[in-house]
Amino acid sequence: MIVLHTVKKNYLFVCIMLVVIIGMNLFTPGVSAENESEDFFEIIGEHFSGEGYFTMKDMDTQEIIMKRPRIHVGDEYINQENNYYRVEKLEADIAWARFIGKIQLSNYPAEDVLKEYQGANLFIEGQAQNNGTLIGVYHSHGAEAYVPSDGSESISEGGGILQVGDSFAAALEEKGLNVIHSTETHVPHDAGAYNRSRRTAEELLRDGTSVLFDVHRDAVPQEEYTETVNNQETVQIQFVVGRQNQNMETIRQFAESLKQTTDNIYPGLIKGIFFARGNYNQDMTPLTMLLEVGAHENTREGAENSVALFADAVNSYFVGPQGEQAREGIGMTALRTILWIILIALLALGAYLLISTGNLEEARAKLTHFFRKEFAEFGRKRKNGEDGGSE
Repeated sequence: MIVLHTVKKNYLFVCIMLVVIIGMNLFTPGVSAENESEDFFEIIGEHFSGEGYFTMKDMDTQEIIMKRPRIHVGDEYINQENNYYRVEKLEADIAWARFIGKIQLSNYPAEDVLKEYQGANLFIEGQAQNNGTLIGVYHSHGAEAYVPSDGSESISEGGGILQVGDSFAAALEEKGLNVIHSTETHVPHDAGAYNRSRRTAEELLRDGTSVLFDVHRDAVPQEEYTETVNNQETVQIQFVVGRQNQNMETIRQFAESLKQTTDNIYPGLIKGIFFARGNYNQDMTPLTMLLEVGAHENTREGAENSVALFADAVNSYFVGPQGEQAREGIGMTALRTILWIILIALLALGAYLLISTGNLEEARAKLTHFFRKEFAEFGRKRKNGEDGGSE
């Protein structure tokens, strides 16, 4: 009887917990349960590793591909070298992934991305349409911090991730891009964090932003996000794309194009693109990206330096390398102007000679005599200068 009573008690507890969890998801406005999949499993205690993270391994070679706090079957990954993997099974803290192949990244022009944005059925009705590239930067987990620099991995009043966001926004603004940076923390880091940050994203979209960056940091060992870029040890950045939203394919192309642009400028800065189970509020607009800038064991200063580099790539993608274009444009414009002046002068001289001589043959003879005389004079001056010039 005691055993039966215990079983009934546990069963009743499980039922009550299920009702509470389902109720929270049903009656929380503005977001689906899919959006909170990763936070949800963290809260009910589904920690998959003694270290707090999974290790993704190649099913055939047994080689380590990457490490991440949460991985699910069906998640996909494009690594730094553009090798493409899909997770097929989980064993304790090992995520076994199948190598699909080495891929050619999408080259999705910014103009097409912006057209996609303009034509999309956006979450925000009556949203302001912005002709320029207005970027919104925010933080769903604004308490995230960097232990070496901030002294803790989480600061409820606002972690070092906010300063990383400031550096990113400032670097973009230096290049002439319009940026709105929200420093809302959306604490605590629980199942409601993405609900709260969704409201921030709505405000940014209502303000007319075209592109949203949700800036985070990861929670894996420091070396997982460390790479040599331009002969300097650098904190890497990883893109995360939610697999459960209607914009997934567009955002995938956006992520691949941003990685390709960054690879051309700063090879190694982008760690990879992770396609995770979840939504991450990416259903709201097809121009949104979740960035993981280093991990909690990296330095905040290193993360700030990395987002400043990444800003170069964002500018290059949306605007183009304007400095080079401007210099080339000025040079070509000057050359064209000189050529036009010479052409007009020659036409004017020809017209004058034709009028003054009355026929084409006489005009040609005068023109030939003129150039022979001038070049002969120029030759004499040069010879005198070489023979008897001072210095």
